[in-house]
Amino acid sequence: MNGPMGFTTCAAFCLCAAIAQGAEVLLPSGVVAQHHDTIWDEDLSVIRMRFVVPRLAEPGSIYAADSLRVFEDMLWLCETQVTTEFAGDEAPQEMGWHSVVISLMDRPIEFGMRDAEVFQVFEGFVLTMDGCELELDLYDE
Repeated sequence: MNGPMGFTTCAAFCLCAAIAQGAEVLLPSGVVAQHHDTIWDEDLSVIRMRFVVPRLAEPGSIYAADSLRVFEDMLWLCETQVTTEFAGDEAPQEMGWHSVVISLMDRPIEFGMRDAEVFQVFEGFVLTMDGCELELDLYDE
């Protein structure tokens, strides 16, 4: 399967960078996130977008005061940043991509690695014609 803008995806996953790595994104909450990477998981038809938010886990952070803001920012990232990965008018679903996982972490970590020192939150979304919707099947089990 070919990824957006002619990038070729690989069987398990691969990295592409339509959004520049390290590019800052101002979230609706006022928090600044840096794009870390985008992983195209062809086997699962999932786009994984990962962002660094340095003060994510701090007790005095905006997220600690209002945890709903984390979800709202992640939904916003899904609805606004996924489209930047695709050129043209074709919807991601028409290209075989059905889900998005948005990850926020307080410092960069290689995908798939574990580190108890790194705080991460992630949420799964389904791509619809109306945007991103919470992937409720994840919570049914």
